[in-house]
Amino acid sequence: MDHDVPWREPGRPKGMTRDSEIAVPRRGPGIGSWYRIIALAVASVVLAQPARAQARWFTLDEFLSRGIRLNAQELAAIARGETVARMLPTADTRDIAVFGAVQIDVPRSFFIDRQRDFPRALRTPTRAQVQVFSHPAALADVQALDVTGDDLKELRSCRPGDCRFKLPATDMERVRSTIGSGSDARARVEAYMRQRLVEYVTDYRARGNDAMVTYDDRGTVRSSESLAAMLRDSSYLLTTVPSLGQHLVNYPRSSLNGATEVIFWSRDELPHLRPVLRITHATIYAPPERPDVTVVAAKQIYADHYFEAGIEVLAAVERTPSAASESGAITLVAIRRYRFDHMPSGGLLNIRGRVANGLRDNVLADLRRLERDTEAEWATRRDRP
Repeated sequence: MDHDVPWREPGRPKGMTRDSEIAVPRRGPGIGSWYRIIALAVASVVLAQPARAQARWFTLDEFLSRGIRLNAQELAAIARGETVARMLPTADTRDIAVFGAVQIDVPRSFFIDRQRDFPRALRTPTRAQVQVFSHPAALADVQALDVTGDDLKELRSCRPGDCRFKLPATDMERVRSTIGSGSDARARVEAYMRQRLVEYVTDYRARGNDAMVTYDDRGTVRSSESLAAMLRDSSYLLTTVPSLGQHLVNYPRSSLNGATEVIFWSRDELPHLRPVLRITHATIYAPPERPDVTVVAAKQIYADHYFEAGIEVLAAVERTPSAASESGAITLVAIRRYRFDHMPSGGLLNIRGRVANGLRDNVLADLRRLERDTEAEWATRRDRP
């Protein structure tokens, strides 16, 4: 007999669970037969122990209690149909990982169709700018990118090992020479940065992870190696959804039948951080080995501040329809993991703690927004004559 989290008892009131994490009341049934699917599909990016020490979680109850380490109150909150957001332990102190889950009363196909509408789906309250790259990437894709006066001042003094921007040493030198003097310095730097973003994307599409940027702002860090280390620390992606895992590692030498992929740049305004320019490779994929789940995986391939690597996974898993939604319902499980270059922790400079809490709150806010907006649109469409 599986020791899954039990279904909510009929008539049991929905309360607010609040510990060090966040739970939000939510209608709908508890968690049922989809445990195993989620556990295998998303455990890939959350387990903090090294790959050789990882265990295989056969039920979501095991996954949540032993892998994510939710407490009894949080497990009960999920069983009652509430939303939970939770910080996760990581093996590397530079990493921050967040877990979240919410139930949404819409068919999986409807939710994924909305995710494939990238110009809309990629816009969030924390994104000041976002643009999908065309194929091939072109300067028109990055015309909205600008450089502030403060950026220009910091770039003037940017040197290998001492720079506020995450750039290769060659770019630091070229930016300084591009700035030069004169009233048009800002326009020249903007033109240079736009051209470099187009070149980054073009090179990545040709060579994959081998083309990812080497950062020289605090020593030398190869972002591809940071990403690989995160994937090794989360090896279930390679063992339980091998096609997606291998694709993230081997792109563009591998392909996924039926997948939808885009590369986009964004200006993200994350909690307690300065705005971050990022380039991301997003993949939407329904793995044939998991027929009831669709995965949206977002792999960072460049960031101009803070992040050495990042991967975000959103799994949409079908569940037993509720009485309020006989046409279908899903559970979303979000896992986000980031590797930072340097972040003081503890004491008055506990920047890591503030950033981690902010990222957790951001996951919760995103899940609640997806729930609200998706269900509202589905209700409108369903009620049309």
